[in-house]
Amino acid sequence: MHDTKVLVDPAFFDREYVINPHMAGSVDRERAREQWTRLKQVYERRVDDVRVLDPRETARALDADAPSRADAAPDPADRPDMAFVANHALATADGEGFVLARMATAERAGEPAHFRAWAEREGYRVLDAPRTVFEGMGDALWHPGRRLLWGGHGVRSDRAAYDELAAALDATVVPLELTSEHYYHLDVSMAPLDEDTVLVQPDAFTDAALAKLDAVFDTLLEAPRDESSDDLAVNVEVIDDTVVLGAGLPDTAGLLEDAGFDVVTVDTSEFQKAGGSVCCLTLAAGTPA
Repeated sequence: MHDTKVLVDPAFFDREYVINPHMAGSVDRERAREQWTRLKQVYERRVDDVRVLDPRETARALDADAPSRADAAPDPADRPDMAFVANHALATADGEGFVLARMATAERAGEPAHFRAWAEREGYRVLDAPRTVFEGMGDALWHPGRRLLWGGHGVRSDRAAYDELAAALDATVVPLELTSEHYYHLDVSMAPLDEDTVLVQPDAFTDAALAKLDAVFDTLLEAPRDESSDDLAVNVEVIDDTVVLGAGLPDTAGLLEDAGFDVVTVDTSEFQKAGGSVCCLTLAAGTPA
């Protein structure tokens, strides 16, 4: 259902502000482009459908549709985090549509408008964002093989958003409370690897949230604390039995391989300076009807 990989061209990617504890250092934009291209190539070799949102194109489309310049969407040049497409929306269970995000920070508030313009042009149906803060697939992850959605809240997204999503998506939603600004999104805290197995950083959750995960998954793989805290080791993308992992994480790679997964590594060090890695750069979707 979610075999399409959506990326955003990193034309304007940079680290210009601090809105999470990982943000530090100066970005080498040429190297970031090379890393993003490598990730795209990894997907192109493993899935049939890889789509790219170019923020320069959506900006032109939004400007053309605006009655006046004052109504135009924010300039993507002022939105350096747009490359982190996972936060823009949540794919519907069938993959044929999206629920838009409502961003928690002013710095990123204009991004979902660009995503809507792109998604509608591609033929996806687009549902409005919940009325409260909801940061897309950064905080909402589908359980493989089930119509069950895991919903992170407590740092960025609001708990109330998931009541709206359960009704809009006709899905069971299991809220998981996050406890640390360091693990500010669900996708840096857990990664469902298959129907029975999850990669998780326990430090991110309340005891009650961990108990929910333990009740549903047969196997909880605990990510190494140093690699998940410093290098976002849990922020992975899964394609069948292959896990796409940030480079330089030998203990996490070994853990995944011992569990029976193939591991492909991609250097995301420039994007980690803004607090994101493989999963943050990717939005899993389906094909529009």
